[in-house]
Amino acid sequence: MTPNPYRRRLIVVAVVALVALGVTRAAAFRRARPLPGTSVRQLVIGGVTRTYLLRAGGEAKSGRPLVLVLHGLGGTAAALERRTRGTFDTLADQLGAVIVYPQATGYPEAGDRARWGDWSVGQRGAPPPPDDLGFLAAVIDAVAGELAIDRKRVYAAGFSNGAMMVYRLACERPDLVAAVAPVSGGMMPDVAPACRQGAPVSILGMHGTADSIVPLDASIRDGVVAWAKRDGCPAQPAPSELPDADPSDGTRTHVDLYAPCAAGTAVAFYTIDGGGHAWPGEDTPGIFRRAGTVPRDFDAGRVIWDFFLAHPKR
Repeated sequence: MTPNPYRRRLIVVAVVALVALGVTRAAAFRRARPLPGTSVRQLVIGGVTRTYLLRAGGEAKSGRPLVLVLHGLGGTAAALERRTRGTFDTLADQLGAVIVYPQATGYPEAGDRARWGDWSVGQRGAPPPPDDLGFLAAVIDAVAGELAIDRKRVYAAGFSNGAMMVYRLACERPDLVAAVAPVSGGMMPDVAPACRQGAPVSILGMHGTADSIVPLDASIRDGVVAWAKRDGCPAQPAPSELPDADPSDGTRTHVDLYAPCAAGTAVAFYTIDGGGHAWPGEDTPGIFRRAGTVPRDFDAGRVIWDFFLAHPKR
């Protein structure tokens, strides 16, 4: 049968249109504005004006928990708020918590794309990272002064480069956070050795086995084991498997839980078989789909929230 040139042309046009739609939607996410009810705040750190988004939900009362949520490389605070479908905002509105989405700055090593300073100052041959630890500490202080948060219930979650940053935050400033949740990211090699000792911090990690951006390798698993040792957890985790709530996504999630640990902490790691470089349950725009399969069996925000609230600082 002779190929129909008009049909072929229509297929090409359709493909181009779909690609353009994906790129446009991805670009729209990067230019996204905060969701309604979320405000933009700024403060100055070392002469540099830094920005963060603030969501103070529910009834205004003292002793609120605070959750920092950090975006990935080249991302924005507002885009992550939308990409996570506003799950943290919804839970905050219901329970009166405070959610903060900090914004990273541009950095030459990252091509001036927004990047968190997820490596130590002492890394050989590397320029000093931005003072992101100082920035996050200042944000916590500012929010605590304004909204009377409970300093024993300060938490941080991060995606990709943001995951690497929350690992560093827990490692170098355990006084600031009770628990952190790194998603699709591990500790930088120069940060990991410094995390072998220190105050206990609860850790909830999530990573896909098909992540081509930040592959799930031995160093990431070794980092989880190292945190279990630091927190005084049992040597062997208790394994379990989450229900396959959405068989169509082609993923299954296995959980290793190290508990009980020192000072009421716990270490948990979600291995997502077939999962890509994604936030489980996310709203995935266009070009982000190239990072692989998005797990749909659970919403990472809700799982992280429950873990955080169960592990305040003691």
